[in-house]
Amino acid sequence: MSVIMVSPYKLWLRTTSSKLQPCKVKLKPFNLNLGSAGVTTLLKVPQAGLIVCSLIFILFTTSASAQNCAQTLRLARSTYDQGRLHELPGLLKGCLSDGFTKEEKVEGFKLLTLAYIYLEEPEKADSSMLKLLHTDSYFKLNESVDPQEFIGLYNTFRTDPVYRVGLKAGFITTQPNVASSNFANDGASSYDNKIGFQVGGFAEIPVFKRFVFMPELYFQSKSFALNNTISNNQTLSSENQSWLSLPLSLQYEFFRDKFKKDKIKIMPYVALGGQVDYLISATTTISTDRFGNIPISPKAVDTKEQLNPINVSAVLSAGAKVKAGPGFVIAEARFTYGLSNIINSSNVFANQLTVFENYSVNGIYKLNSVSFSVGYAYNIFSPKKLKKR
Repeated sequence: MSVIMVSPYKLWLRTTSSKLQPCKVKLKPFNLNLGSAGVTTLLKVPQAGLIVCSLIFILFTTSASAQNCAQTLRLARSTYDQGRLHELPGLLKGCLSDGFTKEEKVEGFKLLTLAYIYLEEPEKADSSMLKLLHTDSYFKLNESVDPQEFIGLYNTFRTDPVYRVGLKAGFITTQPNVASSNFANDGASSYDNKIGFQVGGFAEIPVFKRFVFMPELYFQSKSFALNNTISNNQTLSSENQSWLSLPLSLQYEFFRDKFKKDKIKIMPYVALGGQVDYLISATTTISTDRFGNIPISPKAVDTKEQLNPINVSAVLSAGAKVKAGPGFVIAEARFTYGLSNIINSSNVFANQLTVFENYSVNGIYKLNSVSFSVGYAYNIFSPKKLKKR
């Protein structure tokens, strides 16, 4: 659309096809008294109608601009094929600034980069390639079609993500690893694992080829049970501990190059590292069945003060990544091996209530855990020139 025309009581729109299209808005005449100059009749456009026609005008203008830039790209291809490379910068400039779709802009920058390569203007070729990578961070070479000069220039840029950020969630099962036992009676005691949950965030920072440094931060809810049986009495306790966990690990990615080139869909990995935990809370729910006597009802006891606030563990993980949108879906299994004691011998008998009423005490133990989680990692790119040609 290029012109808006007014005829009595109607507003007409001229499109790029030179055909007049009516915009049906009633125009109300009114008189304006100009004194000695006489009376002039003007056309009054209702506000709602004016808005509608303005929107139509914008719609047709945008459509025409898109059609013009599509024609410009076709002309640019033809100009490049004919070898008139010096004409491409001026031809593409307007639509690269405003008018091309993302896909068209990528092709436009690619044509421009090739033109600057063959015109022997390396700085402009670098600038155009950088703009291409900023437009589409996932741009891939077609090595069977793309000129070697273009491939060579592309390989002088950082095209991999500088890091990834994401979230994970899953469940965790915990089993105490008893270093030494303590007894409040002559009965038999045993620990059983229970299931808790974990949720948190992480980052992946590529450090060298297939190696990735992965710091993480999780909230973990760990649970386990302690059973004590003596004669006709049975004491059941369930301990729930909340931890803030900071795992740090080094990840090794298998088949990374094939995965990057989309030759395989799944990239497995393994990771090894350590973990530091800070205890947020700890509660033990304990009850005793005394056969032939009145049972001791369940009660919740705060046991945080008995436990060490800091825990250190070793971490071994294995998982797989699958491309999805602007990142990866991740599935992972992890084994955490406790290295430090959760409770010291000086604190074992500190809770008098559970010792003398329920005849229950913890052993000196470390915490081992197995977790399964799924998550999503989002790629963060920052393309830049890596080396001179």
